[in-house]
Amino acid sequence: MSLQQWLKSGSIKVKAPATPGLSDPSKCSTQRDVLVTQAANDGIDTMNSATSLPTTPTRKRKRGDYNFYDDETWAKIARYSVENGVARAARKLSSDLGKKVNETSVRSMRDTYLKFKKQGGGDIDVLPRSPRGNPLLLGHLDNDVQQCILSVRKNGGVINSRIVMAAAEAVVTKFARHKLQKYGGHINITKTYAISVLRRIGVVKRKGTKGVKHLPADFDDIKQEYVKKVSTVIKQHSIPDSLVIKWDQTGCQLIPGGDWTMEQQGSQQVPITGIDDKRQITLLLATSMNGSLLPPQLIYQGKTDRSLPKGVDFPDNWDVTSTETRWSNENTMIRFVDKVILPYVEGIIEDLPLSQKNQKAVGILDVYRAHTGEKLLRHLKKNDIIPLFVSAACTDKLQPLDLSVNREYKEQLKSNFHDWYSAQVVQQLNHQEDITGERAPKVIVDLKTSVMKPAHAQWIVSTHQIMSNRTDLIKSGFRKAGLL
Repeated sequence: MSLQQWLKSGSIKVKAPATPGLSDPSKCSTQRDVLVTQAANDGIDTMNSATSLPTTPTRKRKRGDYNFYDDETWAKIARYSVENGVARAARKLSSDLGKKVNETSVRSMRDTYLKFKKQGGGDIDVLPRSPRGNPLLLGHLDNDVQQCILSVRKNGGVINSRIVMAAAEAVVTKFARHKLQKYGGHINITKTYAISVLRRIGVVKRKGTKGVKHLPADFDDIKQEYVKKVSTVIKQHSIPDSLVIKWDQTGCQLIPGGDWTMEQQGSQQVPITGIDDKRQITLLLATSMNGSLLPPQLIYQGKTDRSLPKGVDFPDNWDVTSTETRWSNENTMIRFVDKVILPYVEGIIEDLPLSQKNQKAVGILDVYRAHTGEKLLRHLKKNDIIPLFVSAACTDKLQPLDLSVNREYKEQLKSNFHDWYSAQVVQQLNHQEDITGERAPKVIVDLKTSVMKPAHAQWIVSTHQIMSNRTDLIKSGFRKAGLL
């Protein structure tokens, strides 16, 4: 019996799909395909019929009319209800207003009035009502935090959520340390709280806009060719993961996270101090496909070594230098190769068997002027390092450092800045006798370059040590790029 005859015989009930575009089971070539197709169609038809069923419109309950009274009127109504009773007060109020007033509302006014009268005694001419919304996380300390933030802004400081968090933590540490979660309390200063503070003092957060980056239309083909090229070189020269190295520069602000500030809501012009802040260094990071983080290169702006941070003990294998513009150039790249890349490669090769002493390495680079100079490329090839390039305009999808390490590295720097800023605020508050009441706290954190440069350098040293242990994160960048 043919499939068509079997279907006609009624062995299986085949229904035409109700939803347009679904497959027709009667045109399937095998019994299993018929069953699968029919089951799928039934499921889709059922879902569509359920979502398209006409529903009985439900009438939305009309919100009642609410009466609003000022504090003085509220007190008069409450006093009248005490003297004449709730029912009589409700009737009089309804008559005066021309609309019904529930006894429940009057009773609430009366109870509040009696409560305040019991606390203060005497007649009450104004009856303040209970504040709406949830209680403040920091209680009375919340006002002190607001004054700190306004003081920082008034003195020209940059304001962002991390600075608000740092200021709040500093204030609580000084006056109610036991309430902080890290000391066993219930208060945890979060970014949500910081945004709440900015909103309640009448300012909004603004961020500078950046141009939208578009991937090439043939990105999938570019990625496939890029991955194939890297894989072919690795296989051809039997290169181990430890010798597949990616290095790249990234701008690093002395004040991390300075692209946010605050301004009065509705302002037409918002000066973004963090974006205009040119105090940056160039941080050059290098990772290998086995999850190693190599020593970095730090480039400061200046013509001589006098521009380098004072009093900072950098590790001996780090490359700390300066250029007039703090940008990388071909000379600084060659310097980095000589001081960081070659010693690393030589150390790996020394541990290989004797038969692999002529082992080559791969250097994955961006199409960037400092990476494409003939002098640098000759220097790499001379030392058996094969340069391969990430296609232009695709680095955020194919560059391992951009896909994993750079973001986490900078987040750790922001965390260090948060802790440092908080400590500075605490130190200043400890020298002030009183920051409560009408006297606003005068907190001025010194953010001059001479202060920030050595502090920032110490953060990089500690951050690099932490990131060196995050092998899985480093590998994930190569994995997301398709190289692992």
